[in-house]
Amino acid sequence: MISHIHPFLTQPDLVVLKNLSRDIHRADKPELPPSQDDPKGDLPDDTTTVQLLNNFNDEASENFQPTVFTGWDEKDIPKLINHYLVQPYTTWAKRIVRRPTDVVFLTHILLYLTTSVPSALYLFYHFSWPHAIFHWVMQGWYCGSFTLMLHNHIHNNGLLASEYARFDKVWPYILEPLMGHTWDSYYYHHVKHHHVENNGPGDLSSTIRYQRDELLHFLHYVGRFVALIWIELPLYFWRKNKKSLAWRTLVSELSSYAFIGLMATWNLRATVFVLVIPLVQMRIGMMVGNWGQHALVDEVEPDSDFRSSITMIDVPVSGRENSALQHGFLGCHTIFLFSKMKDSG
Repeated sequence: MISHIHPFLTQPDLVVLKNLSRDIHRADKPELPPSQDDPKGDLPDDTTTVQLLNNFNDEASENFQPTVFTGWDEKDIPKLINHYLVQPYTTWAKRIVRRPTDVVFLTHILLYLTTSVPSALYLFYHFSWPHAIFHWVMQGWYCGSFTLMLHNHIHNNGLLASEYARFDKVWPYILEPLMGHTWDSYYYHHVKHHHVENNGPGDLSSTIRYQRDELLHFLHYVGRFVALIWIELPLYFWRKNKKSLAWRTLVSELSSYAFIGLMATWNLRATVFVLVIPLVQMRIGMMVGNWGQHALVDEVEPDSDFRSSITMIDVPVSGRENSALQHGFLGCHTIFLFSKMKDSG
C-alpha cells in the first residue's frame, strides 16, 4: 500500500505513515466496512497509533527506546555492535543524563568534545589548509544538531543529571564559539527576546516588515542581523527597561569578539576557520531558517503561534530537521521535552 518509504524515517514516523495509509485506503474504498480497512492487519488505527507514540517515550513500556543517535534507530544497527557497544553505552549514558530519553544529547556532547575541540586546538598549533577546510566542513555539518541541542539545554534548564550540573553549565561555553555562537547570545536573543516578541512588530528578527518573496528584502534582512544584532539587542532590552539584560547581552557579545581578536594574535588563519567563518555562517543560517519559518504571516493575527506557522509534509523529521517544529510549538510552551515534541509532530 505504501509505495516508497524514506530510509531515514524514524520508528514514530513509520507508525504515523502506516496510520495515514489506512486513512488513504479507507478514502479510496469507502464502500468497505471498517473491519476491512486493514486487510493485512499491519496498519494501526488512531487510538493504537497514539498509544504506540506514547510508548516510545514511556520508560515503563516494552516499546521504549532511548534515542542514542540522530541518524540511526536501534533497528538500523547491526546486532553485534548493538549488543556489545551501543547497549552498554546506553546503560551508562542513562545514568548521566537527566532523563533516559535524552541519551542522544550526551552522545553529541561527547562527539563534539572529542572531535571539534581537538581539531580546533591542533589547527592553532599547526595550521594546514586541508585540515582547515576539513574542520570547516565538519563544523558546518555539526552546527545544526548542536544548535538544536542548545535549544533543548536552554528550554529545559540543562540536560544532565544533578550530580553533573557543573559540567552541564560549562560545556556550552566551550563549544558555542566553535559552532558559531557568541557566549549566551542564543539564550538572550532566542528566549528573552524572540519568544517574547514572537515575530511581532517588536521582534528584531521579525519578517513582518519584509516582502518574503523578494531577494533584496531577504538580503537586507540577513545583512542587518549579521552586522547590527550585537548592538540592536542590548538597545532593545534597554528600551524595555531590562537594563541588566542589556548589559549582560552587550558584555557577552563584546567578550566573545575580544576572545576572537585575542586568538587572532596567536594564529590568524586558524581563527578565521575555527571562529570567524562559523560565526558568520551560523548567523546567516539562523536568519535563513527564521525567514523560512516565518515566511507566512497572517495579516489579522501576525503574532499568532498557529496562524503564522508552517507545516512540513512528507519530510523525515530527525534531530537535524526538527527545529522548525520546535520553533512553532515553543512559541506556546517554552518548557517542553524533546521526546514529547517528536510525538506532537
